[in-house]
Amino acid sequence: MSNTSLNNAKQAKNDEYYTRIEDIEKELEHYLPYLKDKKVYCNCDSVDSMFWSYFTTNYKRLGLKGLTATHYNPNSTYRLDYIKGQTVKTVVSGDGSYNSPVSLDILKDCDIVITNPPFSLFRDFIDTVKDKDFIVVGCFNAVTYSNIFPMFKAGHLSLGYTTLRYFTTPSGTIEDMGNVTWFTTLQVSRPELELTATYNPTDYPTYSNYPAINVDKVKNIPSDYKGRMGVPVNFMTKHCSSQFRVVDKLNNPKLGNKTIYKRVIIEKI
Repeated sequence: MSNTSLNNAKQAKNDEYYTRIEDIEKELEHYLPYLKDKKVYCNCDSVDSMFWSYFTTNYKRLGLKGLTATHYNPNSTYRLDYIKGQTVKTVVSGDGSYNSPVSLDILKDCDIVITNPPFSLFRDFIDTVKDKDFIVVGCFNAVTYSNIFPMFKAGHLSLGYTTLRYFTTPSGTIEDMGNVTWFTTLQVSRPELELTATYNPTDYPTYSNYPAINVDKVKNIPSDYKGRMGVPVNFMTKHCSSQFRVVDKLNNPKLGNKTIYKRVIIEKI
C-alpha cells in the first residue's frame, strides 16, 4: 500500500485531510462502554468536522456527559459545546490550536480526546494529550517515534481495530493516504495469532546489529521460537498483549551489510 500522499503531506506540512464519517463510525463503535458518561473533547475540529457530526448525532445513544470542540484558525476561532441538543458556538481568544491556552484549559476538564490531529505535528500532539485517554488518527510509522514507542512498550498505547485509507480534502475530493490507523489509550482486545510456521536459521537470520531474528511477514512468526524477533511495524495492528510482549524497536535493522526497513522487536509471553 502506497503512502506517497502521506509522506508528501508531512513534508509540505499540508494537514488538511478530513476523516470520513464511515471510518469514524466503524472504529468508535468498539469503544461504547468507555464513552458512556464521559466528556469528549475534539481539539482539532470545527462545526463541519465529521467527528462533531458523529458525536452530536449519537450523543444520547453514546451516553456522553459533555462534548466540546476547538480548531485552529489564525484569524478568528471559536469553541463548540453541545448543550441540551444544540450546538453552541462561542468566540475565543488565540488561534484555537490544540496547544493554545484556551485549548489546554479545556483539555484539563475533559475525559477523552478524539480527533484527527495534524499529521506533521503528531509527535507534539501526543505529548500534549498523553495524560488523557485518547482515540486519534495517525500514520503507522508513528509507532516507532521516540516519544510514542515507550507508550506501546509500557502497555499504555495500542493501535485501534480498523485502518483508514481515504480522506476528504478541502476541495471535496477523496485522497488515498495509505498507511493510516488509530492510536488509543483505551483497551483493545484482539484474539491471539494462529501461528503455523516453525523456526529454522536459514529463513530467520539474526540481525548483524541486534540480537534478534528477522521475520519478514507477520504470518511467518514461528510458533516454536522463544527469543526476540523483529517483525514489521504492521504487526501492531494484530498485537495481542497476552501472547506477545513488545520489548524494543529497531530503526535500521541489518542483515549482513544490508539495511532493511524498521522493525518492532517482540517476544512470546
